[in-house]
Amino acid sequence: MEQKNKFNLPYVVIFIPAYNEEGAIGKTIDSVKEELIKEKYKEFYFETIVIDDGSKDKTGEIAKGRGVKVITHPVNMGLGAATRTGMRTAYEMGADIAVKVDGDAQFVMEGIDKMISPILENKADVIFGSRFLGSILYKMPFHRAWGNTFFAWLTSRLTGMKVTDSSTGLISFCRRYLACFSILMDYNETQQLIIDAWGKNMRVIEIPISSNQRKSGKSFVNWKYPFRVLPAMLRSYIHAKPLKSFFCIGSCIFIIGVAIGFLWFFGISRFFGGLSSAILIITGIQIILFGFLADIVIKKR
Repeated sequence: MEQKNKFNLPYVVIFIPAYNEEGAIGKTIDSVKEELIKEKYKEFYFETIVIDDGSKDKTGEIAKGRGVKVITHPVNMGLGAATRTGMRTAYEMGADIAVKVDGDAQFVMEGIDKMISPILENKADVIFGSRFLGSILYKMPFHRAWGNTFFAWLTSRLTGMKVTDSSTGLISFCRRYLACFSILMDYNETQQLIIDAWGKNMRVIEIPISSNQRKSGKSFVNWKYPFRVLPAMLRSYIHAKPLKSFFCIGSCIFIIGVAIGFLWFFGISRFFGGLSSAILIITGIQIILFGFLADIVIKKR
């Protein structure tokens, strides 16, 4: 911070979430350092930190041996939680920009400047690196490629933005977003951040990046992934757009109630009575009103 204040340089904090990555964390830190000593980064002041998410191996020790600051979770909490800690820490450190880099040494570090420049040029607030716009330097397993395609499509549908990589581990954030972001669930982070940034009217872009094959460690993506990610996406969407979410739900219930009342009133159907119709109509109205209240509360935060 002293150097940043002395020379008035843009202050960039690179944070690396890691869990049981003793085979890759050293290489990840080294590749970041090797990139940052290049001439094109002389106008920046960088600090690198590692978020050790309760690793049971030597991840934290190796990171400390590389001379970086390590923040340790007492237990494994999840990539979403580690990312949350990294973003909060970067903000508290006074970062103008924070860059998240996964600790598995998959991402090619050349081009970190492309994750920073659009923010400094006031062209973007949050930048997601996309492997599918860039290059994947290995044969991605079919189930992972298909899953990423599906969640990218779903995220695009929810936000109206074109999303090509829904599980990227290379993301950068402006300070304004660091001050107000929300990661509601601990398991995953990328889809939540896309939806949250969109809901907060941040300028979100994707840029091409390159990715290598994981050589060590174990990915957290498994058969449980969809069952944890879908609720996280739904919760993030409702949190981002409560009025729209509750209005749609409430309107559907209200319309069903009106339809049942119509059928009952004209004797077309006696299966449901007027009481059922009234309950549904009132419930629908209450849900819509709840959406208005939730929207007011969230916007005041």
